[in-house]
Amino acid sequence: MFELSSKDKAILRNAAQRLKPSVHVGKSGLSEGVVRELEIAFKDDELIKVAFKAERDEMKELVEKVETSVNCICVGGVGKRRSFYRKMKVEEES
Repeated sequence: MFELSSKDKAILRNAAQRLKPSVHVGKSGLSEGVVRELEIAFKDDELIKVAFKAERDEMKELVEKVETSVNCICVGGVGKRRSFYRKMKVEEES
C-alpha cells in the first residue's frame, strides 16, 4: 500500500468536496458487486466519493474493508460519505 502526506490528503479532500458519490454501499455492506463498482470507478478517476448507508459505528470497519479490497486510501469525509484515492496505473505506449 502507498502513503500520502497530510498536505496531499488536504489537497485531495478539497478536490473531493465538489464530487458526487460515484458508489453507494448499502446496509448489506461490501458485497462483490460493490467491489466491482469501486474498481470500475477507479478506472475512470483517481479520486472517488463513496456514500455509506451503515451506522456510524460500522463506518470505520467498512472504510478499512474498502481500502484493502481495492487498494486505495481514504483521504477524508463528512457524515456518511468518504473520499478514496488510488493512483491510476499508467499504461505504457508501444
